[in-house]
Amino acid sequence: MRAVAIDFETATEQRASPCSIGLAWIADGAIETVEHHYIRPPGMRFAPFNIAFHGIGPDQVRDADDFPAVLARLAPRLHGRTVLAHNASFDISVIRNTCDLYGLAYPEFDYLCTVKLAQRSWPDLASHKLNAVCAHLGVAFKHHDAGEDAYACATLALEAMKVVGASCFDSLCALTDVAMGRLSADSYRPCSAPKPKAFRPRPTPPRPDVVLSDRSAASLAGLSFVFTGALERFTRSEARSRIESLGGEVSGSVSKTTDYVVAGPGAGARLAAAQKHGVKVLTEDQWLALVGQGVNPNRV
Repeated sequence: MRAVAIDFETATEQRASPCSIGLAWIADGAIETVEHHYIRPPGMRFAPFNIAFHGIGPDQVRDADDFPAVLARLAPRLHGRTVLAHNASFDISVIRNTCDLYGLAYPEFDYLCTVKLAQRSWPDLASHKLNAVCAHLGVAFKHHDAGEDAYACATLALEAMKVVGASCFDSLCALTDVAMGRLSADSYRPCSAPKPKAFRPRPTPPRPDVVLSDRSAASLAGLSFVFTGALERFTRSEARSRIESLGGEVSGSVSKTTDYVVAGPGAGARLAAAQKHGVKVLTEDQWLALVGQGVNPNRV
């Protein structure tokens, strides 16, 4: 059983802007080594939101190799391995979009999304974000550090095998009803699984610096939200239902009349539009505080 867990951090809202990759190499049911590489992104452009998210800026990557050089070193080592990633649609899209930008052939491998594995291995957890599942497992790591995220992802996958009684990743897929994705030089097939049962997260206490509104959560009436990037605690449809149940609305595009943009990992053009129009940007946790606790949106 040979696999590798990967994690990318990006420099901007564009998927084709990797600035860091972490890899945790697995053999014979154990993590052998963990490594991390900085990547010089195209044009050396960094968005302030991304820097605040992962702490990487131009100074760290100035002397790093660009993506083609990093991929050339890693691609032979990926051969024959299952690639693991938490919210794999993001990490695989980073590879695809960056290869497209540089005119490179895609590397070839099967891959698994550990979010989907976690949802089926620990269905009663309130959240299946990487840090939430690892907290449940007692695994300490520094979130949004690519090397440590890769280690955490690998650990989660190995623990999922133990929980469901799998002997390899093929049997893990069979037991959890998760179908492997496939990336090859001329094709792409996403990792898929039946939609999990809707989860009901426990209420999140408001942050100390947030003042609760004297109105109820129904004060979201008339507010407009746009989502961009990955949500790890909810599906998009669950997030939309939550907002609409409180009287708000969800739009697919950002304008001057948008009240909030909720941005997660891999946030794209909608984040750039929010910054252009001066729209308030929330993290998923800030959004949860807003919709779950009736927080005064002007103080979030």
